[in-house]
Amino acid sequence: MGYRKRKLEIIKKFLSPDLIFEIRKLLKNRGENSKEILDIESKFGQKLRSLFEDLGPVFVKFGQLLSTRRDIFPENIILELEKLQDDVKEEDFENIKEVFYGEFSKDIYDVFDKFEKKPLASGSMAQTHLATIKVGSLERKVVVKIQRKDLEKNVKEDLKIMKDLYKKLEIKLEGIKSFNLGEIIEEFAISLNREIDFEIEKNNIKKYRKLNVQKKDLLCPDVYDSYSSKKVLTMEFIDGESIRSVYEKRSDIRKDLAEKIIGAYVNQMFTYGYFHADPHPGNIFVDKNLKIYLLDFGIVGNLSENYRYQMMKIFLGASFNEVKLITDAIIGMGLLEFDSKKIGDFEKRIQKLLDKYMVMSLNQMKLADLFRDFYTLLVDYSIKIPSELTNFGKTVLILEGLIEKLVYKESFLELALPIAKSMVFKIFSPDLVFDRIRPKIYDTYSLIKEFPQTSLNILRQLARGDFRIIDQKSEEERKSYEKIENQKSQALVFLGLSIIIGFSLLSLALLDFDKNILKAILIASLSIGFFTIFAIMKNLFRKE
Repeated sequence: MGYRKRKLEIIKKFLSPDLIFEIRKLLKNRGENSKEILDIESKFGQKLRSLFEDLGPVFVKFGQLLSTRRDIFPENIILELEKLQDDVKEEDFENIKEVFYGEFSKDIYDVFDKFEKKPLASGSMAQTHLATIKVGSLERKVVVKIQRKDLEKNVKEDLKIMKDLYKKLEIKLEGIKSFNLGEIIEEFAISLNREIDFEIEKNNIKKYRKLNVQKKDLLCPDVYDSYSSKKVLTMEFIDGESIRSVYEKRSDIRKDLAEKIIGAYVNQMFTYGYFHADPHPGNIFVDKNLKIYLLDFGIVGNLSENYRYQMMKIFLGASFNEVKLITDAIIGMGLLEFDSKKIGDFEKRIQKLLDKYMVMSLNQMKLADLFRDFYTLLVDYSIKIPSELTNFGKTVLILEGLIEKLVYKESFLELALPIAKSMVFKIFSPDLVFDRIRPKIYDTYSLIKEFPQTSLNILRQLARGDFRIIDQKSEEERKSYEKIENQKSQALVFLGLSIIIGFSLLSLALLDFDKNILKAILIASLSIGFFTIFAIMKNLFRKE
């Protein structure tokens, strides 16, 4: 299908009159919770899901991304988008061979000793096949992941159309900017372009294997560089089954697996800051020895050291009902500007949220509900959630759904809380706290070293009358506050002198100077200080 024809097909579907009508109704009545609006949301979600499925893999992926954005879309729309699946029919084997030949300039059967035509799995972007290679004199089973034909071209074409379509919708639909769809599409384009580059996925696997070397970490298959490229990824074959295969096993086995998965993910997220971000059952395999393997590293998440630290502060604040700790963490993430007029109201809302969940048992509490309420709070204060945290939230919610299938009587939070607590104490241990402040030691040293000289320069400017404070007050305001400003200047003088004298004496004391010399320096410093103050006061009164 040509670009123009494809674009017309997409525009026709998105600009259908009934869809536009419902979008207008939703925007007009946004924030209401009447039964009529909830019904409209559900119907709109169903139509949007159906539309994405009709338009193919790129739009299915986009719908899956939107299903994680509880900060943007109502719950009824989210519930429909969560039903999107990217299982599609098999790619013609001749197309698979063509893609492989384009990467290696060799036929599949010239590279692999055996290669099964029937795929192990077929997804929207690629499909996997079982094959055999020779390593020395031994035969080894491998899994070969090969992209669908013309995938890159189709992805770029659909992404361009999506961006053009958004611009049209932005003009036509009043209020669409509040959804930040333009930013979502940009974020999606970056993510999808990374996902279709198997060189990136290969490097993701290598990084994961390098970091996750502890016994409690989950395993993942190795990759074979010489059999991999941008469109082909060859990995170690894992002789196991999807974790769905253990749903009917004994409860103690299931609970043990659930605890291992939670513990490993807490370690990935808060120790390494790098995690597998798509832990649905099809991507988690268990072998006959109940070892757990993660598959498909097309999507990974990162948490910066600062985000990890601030999120632990949120956890501590929630645990001890300390609202200020939560607010401080949100400000520390750069999500909320410090505004004394808003902070009080913001903290009241957080306290109300905590009160709601504090009375619940862990078994009653659902992370999906907690995230939804927290996202609503952030939206009310126009706080945009960065993709780093969106990825984290999406991954945690997928994990919660998986754990609920493994353990029926205990919740995700019941199993996760003890592990999370131990991680909190580890992150706030003296060694790690020192590691956090160590990079700042030099800055502190520089401040102590340079502050006296800088303060002295400021005082000299004040004495010469060169120091100016530029403001935009009216003439009346200037006259009204003139005396106050003079008092501030005087206070600044005394403060500066005190700091200079204090630092000077402290430095000399540390160097074991003679007490008589120190007394002489003190008298000289005081004389200079009084002279400077006299000069400034004289200058100020002259201006009056």
